[in-house]
Amino acid sequence: MTKSSTAGSTNSKKLQKTLTIYAALGIFCISAIIAIASIIPFYRQLLEQEQRNLLFAVKTRTLIVEEFLSKAKDIALQIASRTRARQQLEKYNRGQLPLTETVAVSNGILADALNQSSEVVGITRLAANGIQVALVGLPIPRELWPILSEGTGRTEIIAPIQLEGEDYLVVGAAIVNPASERVGTDIVLFKITPLQELVEDYTGLGETGETVMGSVRDGEVRLFFSLRNDARASGGLLAAIEKAVFGEAGILEVEMGGTKAAIAFGPIEDSNWGLAVKMDGEELYGQIEDRLARIGVLIVVLSLLGAGGMVLLLRPLAGAAIVRTEALEKQIEEHSLLVRYQAEALEKQQRKSDFIQQALEQMEELRFSSTEVAEQTHAVGGAGKMAASSALEGTDAVEETLETMMNLKESTEAIARHLAQLDDSAVEIGSITRLVSNFAKQTNMLALNAAVEAARAGEYGEGFSVVAAEIRKLANQSRLSASKINTQVANIQTAIDAAAIATDGSIKNVNCGVDVAKKTTAALMEVRQAINEVVLSSLEISRSTEEQAAAIQEVVAAINGIDEATESQEVEKKFFNYKSVNSKS
Repeated sequence: MTKSSTAGSTNSKKLQKTLTIYAALGIFCISAIIAIASIIPFYRQLLEQEQRNLLFAVKTRTLIVEEFLSKAKDIALQIASRTRARQQLEKYNRGQLPLTETVAVSNGILADALNQSSEVVGITRLAANGIQVALVGLPIPRELWPILSEGTGRTEIIAPIQLEGEDYLVVGAAIVNPASERVGTDIVLFKITPLQELVEDYTGLGETGETVMGSVRDGEVRLFFSLRNDARASGGLLAAIEKAVFGEAGILEVEMGGTKAAIAFGPIEDSNWGLAVKMDGEELYGQIEDRLARIGVLIVVLSLLGAGGMVLLLRPLAGAAIVRTEALEKQIEEHSLLVRYQAEALEKQQRKSDFIQQALEQMEELRFSSTEVAEQTHAVGGAGKMAASSALEGTDAVEETLETMMNLKESTEAIARHLAQLDDSAVEIGSITRLVSNFAKQTNMLALNAAVEAARAGEYGEGFSVVAAEIRKLANQSRLSASKINTQVANIQTAIDAAAIATDGSIKNVNCGVDVAKKTTAALMEVRQAINEVVLSSLEISRSTEEQAAAIQEVVAAINGIDEATESQEVEKKFFNYKSVNSKS
């Protein structure tokens, strides 16, 4: 086995192990996420269930208290509705029966009622004027009489009171005749033992549970019974009782002694009492946490078991997948190597093609140049023939030019003679204009003197003065015209001088042109002979260039055929060598 195969096997095992581990971790993480997503709403449901249980405990205890109070009211109404005792009280109110007799009769009737009920421990009857007309059992404090006798309903309950170290419930019942008139009040004292037993019953409330009843009097919350272990009522507990007294129900979560506590509260119907049940948060929700912990452990165990099972399932699958992957990798490697060989061959072929292309381009340029040279050579031959003909024609033209220049020389010499005559005429004109100018000046002076003399003559010289002025104007105009003529004459003399100079130069140039024309005729004869020789050489070059272009075209076709055959053979050879090496390994 080769090193490459050993390394491949090691890598396959590592890959198989990695896939298995990651699959197990993925399954475990997914299980944990699902568990958390399931436990959170379940935890909230459990919390709400415990809170509902606490509210249910409040409701149960509230119903018991309401039943007790309803029973007490019924007993008080039954006592107040005894007909014979009511009739005796009405007679007393009307003054038909003395107090002593009323007391005697009423005490006997109320004593019978006291004996019939085990919960009643005292009855006090008041007349319409608030006078006590009967008393059996324990007496009721006088300070409560006005509260109960002035009540607006048929019955009235006040907070429990303490007599002789015991707690009792006081209920006031109105004594009403058939005409619905209130004729007195019975104040009944009940044992409160059932309520106290209810408060001290901690069944279902654990170690920290507490049942509390109370009312609000004079803006202050007062509890009916002492708390468990004689603990002090917290602000949260008093607030819950106050809310319950005012008809609210619900749950408060407060801090008590550094720990959280839950307080459920609710009102007691037909009274101004409130009831609350308190439990520490740790004890109330502790069972939930224990249940969640057990569920969490169970989920972890199940997740681990599931991950282990998936590991056992994935190991052979991962191995098969890796084997298949290795086969695919080998095929991919073969294809990649073939592609690489082809790419290398293409790259080499490209470089070779570029080189050949450059050579072909150069050969093509050479062929094109040869063709152009041949064409240009033909053109040169034709142009040479035309040049020879033109040279012959040029010789004839030069001879004609020579003859024309001789005629031009004679004409130029005649122009020079005429210019000399014109110059003499211009000098004579200048002399005449100077005479005219002098005559105009003298005439102007004479006219000026005449004007002066006419001015001296006065009226007799006015006509002469006008004539003198006109003469003076004519003299001035003559002087100006003479001046202009002098200017024009000077310009003419300047032009004549320049023309004379140019004429002398033209004569010299004509002489030189005659000499040049003679020399040109001789040179053109020599050029004609040289052109004939160039035409012959151009014809020879054209034939040789055409033969070279045909040979170059044959070389280009041969190079293209060799290049294509070499490329195909090279790729087939490399791939065959690679397949041979792989089959051996």
